[in-house]
Amino acid sequence: MPGWVHFIHSHLGVKVPVKGCVDATDRMPPMRKHQVSITWLTKYFRDHYESHPLTEESPEDEKARYACIYLIGMIGGVFFSNKSSNLLSCGWLRIIFGSWEEMGEYSWASPCLAMIYHKLCNASLKAVREVGGAMFIVQFWAWEHMPWIAPVKRPDRDWPIDHPLRGEAYGSRWLGHITCDNLVQHKLDEYRRRFERLWEGEVTS
Repeated sequence: MPGWVHFIHSHLGVKVPVKGCVDATDRMPPMRKHQVSITWLTKYFRDHYESHPLTEESPEDEKARYACIYLIGMIGGVFFSNKSSNLLSCGWLRIIFGSWEEMGEYSWASPCLAMIYHKLCNASLKAVREVGGAMFIVQFWAWEHMPWIAPVKRPDRDWPIDHPLRGEAYGSRWLGHITCDNLVQHKLDEYRRRFERLWEGEVTS
């Protein structure tokens, strides 16, 4: 672990505490074995940004540090997240702190999809109660293939080929939200009711 603490300090200029400091969000140290708390890192830089905001005149290495924090949040908290969406395996840091030109050549979609399959496979086990990975991709897939649980779909737009919104994000195909409280459990209950109504309709027909 001390090696990773030094590695992070040499690239981000911050020494992540290992003992005697607990993350207020998940009640664990910012550094846990070979994982680092994304919440702690982003909060540290957010607090630092309030007193030292980035400007056009900011040093390039300072801009690079904030870009790395953004990548840490995207990789560890969105596309390759664990169940807590808060811990990043330090192995990712070698890629994030490496060559950005090489990073742009990597196939990111393939490992992201592989991780989704892996997490869904684990979630099928009886003892598992949570799931990690980029579940928003699974949600978009469900909305596309199960329209009875999806929000209202946007009308198709035939943007000109040079329009800035042409090829817009896949998730922007839908408008609005499902009419229920913005709590995961309530949405799950709503999905179940919709499936039950669909099933009853198929049975009666």
